[in-house]
Order: sequence, then structure tokens, then C-alpha cells
Amino acid sequence: MAQPDQRMRRVRRNNWIVFAIFAAFVVAVFSYSFVHIGREARPDPAVSAPARP
Repeated sequence: MAQPDQRMRRVRRNNWIVFAIFAAFVVAVFSYSFVHIGREARPDPAVSAPARP
């Protein structure tokens, strides 16, 4: 059976791995959100231009 200090090291390492995955997810969501907002703020003129009669 693992010693208490070895178990604590494993738990801390696993916590850092989970934290890194969570932080990467948060950064990805924020990045996608800002990119999407930027595209909405500057629509493509060819698409949003009214059709000529």
C-alpha cells in the first residue's frame, strides 16, 4: 500500500492535471466567444449588403 506522502503527491499531481484541463477549456471557450463576437461586430459586406433592384 502507498505511503501517505506518496498518496498526497499523486493526489496533488492529479489535481494539477485536472486544473490544467479545466483552465484550457475555459481559455478555449473565452477565445471562441471573443472571436465570435468580433465576427458579429464586423459582418461580411458582401453578405449584409442589400440587393440592387
